[in-house]
Amino acid sequence: MSVEGWNKPAWLHRDARQPRRIEATALLSPFDPMVWQRDRAERLFDFHYRIEIYTPQPKRVFGYYVLPVLIDDRVVGRVDLKNDRQAGVLRVQAAWSEPNTPADAAARLAIVLRQTAAWQNLTDVLVAPAATSRRPWPRP
Repeated sequence: MSVEGWNKPAWLHRDARQPRRIEATALLSPFDPMVWQRDRAERLFDFHYRIEIYTPQPKRVFGYYVLPVLIDDRVVGRVDLKNDRQAGVLRVQAAWSEPNTPADAAARLAIVLRQTAAWQNLTDVLVAPAATSRRPWPRP
């Protein structure tokens, strides 16, 4: 199999079926196989990702515990989240979108953020004035 833009071989299992369309919205863990293998994430998604929890604060680019945002078959951004249990809220400390992020990505991200807050028994999502690198994400 050949993949447009790749100069290395790619394989697809003989029994694998390629869907016509992938519909998904998710926050990815830094340990998700989609981003854990850094070279693969860059090759497949053109997404440079590093977990920065061990990086001294002044040297962090995106934040302490930044999660990649998956929309359909693309990684379209990242969010720096903090679970503030004392206040009962999920804090979106910053968010960044990647080039060519779909127009409905912010609305879809807002739904996932609310689901994430509910899953952690938090009552609200609070978005700080967003630090954006390319295109701002509207508040959920």
